[in-house]
Amino acid sequence: MSLLPSGLPIVVGDDESLARIVIYSDWVAKSKGRVKYPAFLPAPDHETSVFRRVAITDERLWELGAEAAERGTLYGAAVVLTGVIRKTGLNAWASEPPPHHANLIRWPVLADDPELQKARRKEIAMEIAEEAWFLPCK
Repeated sequence: MSLLPSGLPIVVGDDESLARIVIYSDWVAKSKGRVKYPAFLPAPDHETSVFRRVAITDERLWELGAEAAERGTLYGAAVVLTGVIRKTGLNAWASEPPPHHANLIRWPVLADDPELQKARRKEIAMEIAEEAWFLPCK
C-alpha cells in the first residue's frame, strides 16, 4: 500500500475519524455540544477540507487547525467517521500537504439547477452532522 509523506496510507479507511476544523461559532450548538450542518458544506471548489485523526494528537490537530483558521477563530472540530461520509455518497480522499489532510469529495454538482444542488448538498450535510460530534479545542 502506498504511503503519503505523513506516513498515512493513501486510502482513507471507513473506520477513520475525520475532523472538520470549526472556525465559525454558528457551526456548533454549544449548549447541546452538537455540530450544525453548515460545518460540512463544501467550499466553492466542491470539496470540504478535513483532517484525518489517525496517528495524530489533539495538540497537533489544534496546530493544524490554527493554520487553517486564518479566516476565523478556532473553536474546535466537528468529528465524523469516514464510513458515515461514504454512506451519503461522498468520499474522503487524502490530499497532502498539509500532513493528515483530506477532502470530502463527490458533492452533487447540478449546474442546470443550482437550487436543487443547494438543497441536495444541505441534505447530505445534515446527514453527516447528525452523526458527528463536537470536539472543543483546549
